Amino acid sequence: MNQMKRVMAMAGVILIGGIWIATFLIGILEGPKELLTAFLVLSVVVPVLIYAILLVARIVSGKPAKDEIDKAWNQKKDQNG
Repeated sequence: MNQMKRVMAMAGVILIGGIWIATFLIGILEGPKELLTAFLVLSVVVPVLIYAILLVARIVSGKPAKDEIDKAWNQKKDQNG
């Protein structure tokens, strides 16, 4: 599972980097404005979708959120003295 996370993370970085490079090149080379607009929208939408997918996956898997883990850790430290 850990290896799959790494592969997916690298794919996400490559995808977002490719979108940024394409946006830059289209802007510099004065490509079609519709294409530039599409890539600008993609540079916002893709990271938001990735975040949403990770959020839903965490909720569905039943893993506790970081705040809940921190609260449990602090309670355990208080009990131990």
